[in-house]
Amino acid sequence: MADEIKSELETNDVEGKESSATDESLNTEEQDNKQEGGENVRIPYDRFKQKVDEANALKEKLAEIEREQEAAKRKELEETEQYKELYEQAKAEAEATRQQALEIKRNTALALAGYSEEQAGMLAKLVEGETEEEIAESIKALQSTFPVADNYADPSAFNGAKDKPKVVDAEEVGRNAVSRVLHKIKL
Repeated sequence: MADEIKSELETNDVEGKESSATDESLNTEEQDNKQEGGENVRIPYDRFKQKVDEANALKEKLAEIEREQEAAKRKELEETEQYKELYEQAKAEAEATRQQALEIKRNTALALAGYSEEQAGMLAKLVEGETEEEIAESIKALQSTFPVADNYADPSAFNGAKDKPKVVDAEEVGRNAVSRVLHKIKL
């Protein structure tokens, strides 16, 4: 039954690529047909919506059947007392979930460090560690190698960067204030 639904789903995708197309792509195809001298082929919205609904319904059926098959397999293993296989399946699912959570944590940390979504996707593979501290240390090392992209541009072309101001401590500020006052008084 699941195989029949999969094959029907695939044939719907193959027969009507228009069912997964957006309105913009339909307009583009229409313009391409006009440019090539072909006749104007336009898919009515009702037919398009019907095909999309059919594809979504088939996907839902397929997911439901797969869940039922998984439940039946689990029940069969429980009945035959093959608890070791059940344990291994649960362990594999837990490990997969843990890896997904770790990947999300790494991507979030990269985004908070200032990397764009595209950069975070590429650099996530380079982030090591499983705890937040290890991930933070790994990101600091990455930032020294791959700096965060700046979101600003130089306002004037061919103008170099300005010098950074000197760091001034409180004593120097006090000395400068006293010298300005004394120069005004002219002792």
